[in-house]
Amino acid sequence: MNAPAFHAVPIAERRDETPDLVHIVLNDLPAELRSAYTTPGQYVQIQEGEGKPGFFALANGPARGRFEFLIKRGAPLADALAAKRAGEALRISAPAGKGFPLHEAAGRDLVLLGVGSGLAPLRAVVHAVIDGALKPKSVRFVYGARSAEHLPLRAEAEGWSRQGVAFEATCSRPAAGSWAGPCGRVQTLLEQAAPLPADGCVFACGMKEMVLDAKRILAARGLPESRVFLNF
Repeated sequence: MNAPAFHAVPIAERRDETPDLVHIVLNDLPAELRSAYTTPGQYVQIQEGEGKPGFFALANGPARGRFEFLIKRGAPLADALAAKRAGEALRISAPAGKGFPLHEAAGRDLVLLGVGSGLAPLRAVVHAVIDGALKPKSVRFVYGARSAEHLPLRAEAEGWSRQGVAFEATCSRPAAGSWAGPCGRVQTLLEQAAPLPADGCVFACGMKEMVLDAKRILAARGLPESRVFLNF
């Protein structure tokens, strides 16, 4: 495989979303990068210096004309990117990867299932719904975080219900008195929800254990594992 070409793109916006996640926005994109982003769930490679590049999912829909990321601290490259400020550049490749198969969700009940930084590519799917590129029968977004302060883009997500996307968050370890919503893992919400029809569709992004548990729970409730899709 040939090494990708990298483009230096200035950071337009940068803010801490949670103690672990940093939201970065790039606006001034070369046309070849914008045109390569066609499907929610695609990713770019980002390189810092001469180090090994990392893979980061795009956190906004293709029609939005910008690139957004949720960078999770905890690895050397991610920490270096999270420390950057507006005006500094990211060296990024063109978007790549197959992304989520939107055609599988058209006209069907769709569940988006994610934890942590997995919100990023699933948010891109939400944007595709809002922008009219994807028209499912219904959309439910089930998202898990450690606590209320670890919920990124919370105000935006809570407004999705007015745009046809039912968003429900659960916290696995909320501080006492800090969270009035569901507690526990996203798998628990799946077990409590009404079953999906056999032709329903799940787009998932998160830890391998979560995805495997979700497949098991959904299969026991009538949804074949073949109807659960990842973005890679």
